[in-house]
Amino acid sequence: MRTANSITQLLRGICRLTGILAAVLVLLAIWVEANVYSGRVMDAVTKSPIAGALVTLENNVLRTDPNGMFRIEGTGDRIGVRAPGYLREDVETVHWSNRAQEVTLKPFKPKALYLSFFGIGSAVLRGSALSLIESTELNALVIDVKSDRGMIPFKSSIPLAAEVGAQSVATITGIQALIRSLREKGIYTIARIVVFKDNPPALSRPDLAVRSRSGAIWRDRENLAWSDPFRKEF
Repeated sequence: MRTANSITQLLRGICRLTGILAAVLVLLAIWVEANVYSGRVMDAVTKSPIAGALVTLENNVLRTDPNGMFRIEGTGDRIGVRAPGYLREDVETVHWSNRAQEVTLKPFKPKALYLSFFGIGSAVLRGSALSLIESTELNALVIDVKSDRGMIPFKSSIPLAAEVGAQSVATITGIQALIRSLREKGIYTIARIVVFKDNPPALSRPDLAVRSRSGAIWRDRENLAWSDPFRKEF
């Protein structure tokens, strides 16, 4: 009799455990489904689909199909959508419905000013540029994120930048605050990045530099060394 009761209790326990596992699996399925976002990217003016638009969610990146459709997975807070000739659009995932959502991009033609490595760090020059943008048809600003001499105007988290002295002179004290301020003013920001004309790493790490036939570090007409574009480090 005791054996029968024990078996009955065991079966009841298994049933309860099975029910719990089934509930967990259902919740997991719902959670996974909630992190799949589908939509269609459209031109805000013509209402036509935008093929090849870039859709990003955390580290996931894909392009829309010929009909402007996409389906992306992830757990981030925002989905970014951009395409050449349009302003970028960010949509919070918390506002995403279960159905395919339409994302419209506004056509945009940048008319920009350029501020150099030292120009963007100068309150006077930056202020003059912003005043000019406010009073004319200009709507964008190009800033040096990496200059002709391989310098980075802000404190970068890339170890190599600190190692070779590329950020020894920081002309921008708060890059995130600056970008946020420009966006709040409706100014389209373009990062200028000079590649491989990299004097700091080429001189600090000769193994990464472009070499002449004699084996010496090659220099251009400005006497600046370049990094080897075939090195995987870059």
